Amino acid sequence: MNLTLTEAQRMLSDAAERLFAAESTPLRVRGAERGGGFDPALWAQVRQLGMHGLRMPESAGGLGLGLFEAVLVAEAAGRHLAAVPLAEALAASGLLCRLADLAGGLAQAWRGRVAEGALVVLAPAPLEAGMPAVIPGGGAAEAALLLWGEQVLLLPGSAHQARDSLGAAALSQPRSVDAQGRPEAALVLAEGPAARRAFEAAVEEWKLLNAALLVGLSRQALALAAAYAGERQQFGKSIGSFQGIAHPLADALAEIDGARLLVWRAVWALAHRPAEGAAAISMAWWWTAGSATRAATRALHTFGGYGVSLEYDIQLYYRRAKAWVLPLGDAQGELDRLGERLWGAPEVALPEAGEMPLVFGVGPQAEAFADEVRAFFRTHLTPELRAHAHHSADGHHPGFARRMAQAGLLFPHWPEAWGGRGKTAFDMAALGEVLEEYGWQRITAPITNQVAQILMRFGTPEARQEILPRFARGEALACMGFSEPASGCDVFAARTRGVRDADHWIIDGQKIFTTAANVADYIFLLVRTDPQAPKHKGLSLFLVPMDLPGIELQAIHTVQDERTNVTFLSEVRVHDRYRVGEVHGGLAVMAATLELEHGGEQYRVSYAHMVEQAVAWARRQQRAGRPLIDQAAVRRRLAPMVVRAKVAEQLCHRALWAVAGQVPGRAAYGPMAKVFTTESYVQDTAELMDLCAPFSVFSDNPEVGQIELGYRQSVGMTIYGGTSEVQRSLIAEQGLGLPSSRA
Repeated sequence: MNLTLTEAQRMLSDAAERLFAAESTPLRVRGAERGGGFDPALWAQVRQLGMHGLRMPESAGGLGLGLFEAVLVAEAAGRHLAAVPLAEALAASGLLCRLADLAGGLAQAWRGRVAEGALVVLAPAPLEAGMPAVIPGGGAAEAALLLWGEQVLLLPGSAHQARDSLGAAALSQPRSVDAQGRPEAALVLAEGPAARRAFEAAVEEWKLLNAALLVGLSRQALALAAAYAGERQQFGKSIGSFQGIAHPLADALAEIDGARLLVWRAVWALAHRPAEGAAAISMAWWWTAGSATRAATRALHTFGGYGVSLEYDIQLYYRRAKAWVLPLGDAQGELDRLGERLWGAPEVALPEAGEMPLVFGVGPQAEAFADEVRAFFRTHLTPELRAHAHHSADGHHPGFARRMAQAGLLFPHWPEAWGGRGKTAFDMAALGEVLEEYGWQRITAPITNQVAQILMRFGTPEARQEILPRFARGEALACMGFSEPASGCDVFAARTRGVRDADHWIIDGQKIFTTAANVADYIFLLVRTDPQAPKHKGLSLFLVPMDLPGIELQAIHTVQDERTNVTFLSEVRVHDRYRVGEVHGGLAVMAATLELEHGGEQYRVSYAHMVEQAVAWARRQQRAGRPLIDQAAVRRRLAPMVVRAKVAEQLCHRALWAVAGQVPGRAAYGPMAKVFTTESYVQDTAELMDLCAPFSVFSDNPEVGQIELGYRQSVGMTIYGGTSEVQRSLIAEQGLGLPSSRA
């Protein structure tokens, strides 16, 4: 993944932001509402900058830009509730160009008028007998384009009747229709299968542009809510510090960021993987329609009673978040289209995307690396090793770990100086996919890697020389000793004590949930070395050999069929060379450690694999002589899971990209990815247990056993690596600028 905009795209996005920020103020939006929902002065500014012709070829008088550039402009328009029918006009202008080439005549004449600034809009829902047409922006347009069977119609503005609406979108309907419901004043621009396909492609473009508008709207609604929550005092505190306020806003931000990534990815798919384009558009449209409503509702709720007052701007966002979706009809109907596009073979007319320099997925280098890993597993994963495999640390096999190390597959992202191959984070994501594919545990190596990364940065030369080569050869493992029985996620409340004795430290205390301690050679310990210092100070880190006297383990067996441990430390004497970081400097070391831990990729792989297995099961399982996947009711239950898994993928990949590229604002990306992925995992495993019942109740069922395991695993994943509550607080603070919700 690479989400870096080109210089031209940044300039266009900035220009659009300046335009709409200056010319679509809340005062102007309210004024447009009183005028029927259209701001003619703003449209004049849009025309002056040529933005109305973004999607028209230069030969037709337009700018000839790609769909992604139009998406960027739409996001800016949505942020400021631009009272112009931007999505409808851009989709209509591109359609007129295609129809002009197809049919000439009237379509060609109207293409010229649009190039000169005429406002023509698209009615996204095809006309049906008995169903009145709804035309967004039609109340202000000179003409509207509609689909009737295989005819593309042009309805002059004089034949529209403006209607008041929830979102003040200048909605209109035809003034008169014939007995079949066809607008009587409509003119035929083009007809036939090609004309219909051109119109349908324009509707798909409208979906993405309208979704981009909703993304911009939602982000701004959340920003308004966060600003209010940061200022509003209640019970002597800022309400933004209350988890009941901060956490729903954090969830909404993750959903909307996911929506934005789905929209961008859909444009990328159209440009680079057209076979995925139709499903990608449906995913983006359905997810954005729902998440925008949820975000705006949560934002308005943050304002309390003031939110429903017409004097406050947030209600403008709340009304439009729902109203902008509805001209196409019930957004839930998109799930049926998505199911058909995922598991059927429909012919879907798609828009031209133009150039799309952004990159989604792990990239060809990582895909090639994944093939290398698959070849290794096909060669070396013997039946005996398959029988030994287990999803927990019990699945660790020292001999196989050494063989992976010899092949350069254990820690391939390490620097070459420490035995690695300099692979990227996306290479490692591809490696994780293959390990899950072959059922090989992903516990011991990630824990050891995290400890090793910190050791490389903060460890003493002696410790690095002793320990890192052992890790690299697959000869040693690490575990983490942070949590304690009395502190849980509040690791900085550690009570385990370390007292200096010349060049040694005497450590006493207790750690809990030390996963893999029973197979580890070193434990990474957080120790209080100055009991008089404040809570976050006076802490030090040590990488302690597990074979030292005074270390004892007690097993804890979990519902996930995993073993973790309580680790007791009694007068453990450890040399100072095993100290990691400065004395009493544990805060800096822990900050670096936790940054490595934040993110959801490790959990996402399990989640995605479970959803894939459920879809495969639905393909095989038959009911009444038909595969379950062919049934509409089953598709409606599976399709949302596929979408959530795709959102999780995009959020996780963005977090990897942001950390590797030192992207500003990245601090919230890892927590977003982690909390969204794990909470979606909980939701969907419960749903799949129901869908696959009664077979799902059996843990040894080869068809759906992964679902039963996932149901037991998923809740724990919302706890590991920082609970969802901690992650939400981090999102609220880092992503929305809210005050700390952990006093």
